[in-house]
Amino acid sequence: MLHTALRVSLVSTALCLAACGGTTAGRAGFIPRNVPMMEAKGDDHTSQFKAKGFKLSDFGKVEVEPVSVASQVDLELKPEEFEDLRTRFQKSLQGALEQAGGKGDRTLVVRGQITAIKPNKPMLNVAPQTQLLKRGYGYAACEIFATDGNGGKVVAAWMNTMDTQRFGGEKLSELGTARKACEEWGPAFRKFLAE
Repeated sequence: MLHTALRVSLVSTALCLAACGGTTAGRAGFIPRNVPMMEAKGDDHTSQFKAKGFKLSDFGKVEVEPVSVASQVDLELKPEEFEDLRTRFQKSLQGALEQAGGKGDRTLVVRGQITAIKPNKPMLNVAPQTQLLKRGYGYAACEIFATDGNGGKVVAAWMNTMDTQRFGGEKLSELGTARKACEEWGPAFRKFLAE
């Protein structure tokens, strides 16, 4: 009887820990397949690549191409919701990369894509006890890459999945996490380029 109770307790704990872990969207294929992405240190939600010798200061100009949304992204979203997220991501990238900070004569061309969206289920996120297994939590994912000039080689690439957090207001709207992600990806990519 005691062994059975202990087994049930261990299985329940394991299931809870598995459910509480974050979601990481897989590589969607927007970043060219020949780019060797590596998991970022201490962040299993981010993968990145930077060409040997890359320095943002070598680029005097940055061009951000129009952001796209992958065809496999949740088709239940309305066209205006897709456009809102795409626009937020576009502004985020352009704002973060407005000034390359470099003095070189080269142009860095940046392309981004929203590769996954799982909307939140706000009704499941209202009470603390219903959040235990994160059943109402969503996520959003992106892939970004930069080339040395238009059609040049890929010199940097970054992909990230942002999960809904327990402490934060984004869980109370279906697209709260996706909106937050689209606004934060640009500065995060800029930070990665400047490191």
